[in-house]
Amino acid sequence: MKKIYLVAIFLVTTLGMSACSSKQNSQTTKEISKSSQSSRSSSISHSASSTTQSSSISKESSSSIEKSISPSTSTQIRKWNPEKNQRLAEFMSAWGIEMGQSYSQYDPNHNLNLYGLSIPWSVIDNNSTWKAAINNQPIELKWSETGEDSGGYQLVDVYSDMNEKNSGVNHVYLFVIKSGNPMVLYTAQNQGNTNNYLYLKETENNELKNAFARIVG
Repeated sequence: MKKIYLVAIFLVTTLGMSACSSKQNSQTTKEISKSSQSSRSSSISHSASSTTQSSSISKESSSSIEKSISPSTSTQIRKWNPEKNQRLAEFMSAWGIEMGQSYSQYDPNHNLNLYGLSIPWSVIDNNSTWKAAINNQPIELKWSETGEDSGGYQLVDVYSDMNEKNSGVNHVYLFVIKSGNPMVLYTAQNQGNTNNYLYLKETENNELKNAFARIVG
């Protein structure tokens, strides 16, 4: 009888320990599962944060590159520059063909021989006793690379068809900027005078005036 009682107690004790162990194992499994999920969530959150930071850095880099390749403001606002000089050259070539004329470009280092007078050298910056004049009044004519020098008429380009054979009347155009405003001055003078003036007047050709104004912008 005692043996049967002891066996019964042993079985009850064993089952109780087994059940307790099963509960502990189940709880441990749940905790491990929660820990794994938390770890994955943290990893995903860190990955998303890294992606956001990477995207932000990429945008900043892109913005920096765009700024570096953008032309400087100082270059854009110049009244005259090499690009505009080239655009005028292209226009004068096409316009000359349209007018049945052929124009050449001149500057202080490559002067037009206007009946012995070097244009533009002889009438800019007091380089000789000759003066450019408008309405019989002498003007201050300066050669300018930008068209933005202070005071007077800023001469940025000269074109003439004088070297064209059998051209009839010769044309000399002086492209100037005065107080920021573009003007095309014209002369067909072929002789001297007691004042030593090179007489200029604004051209009446609207196509030429409008084209220069557009280029100056």
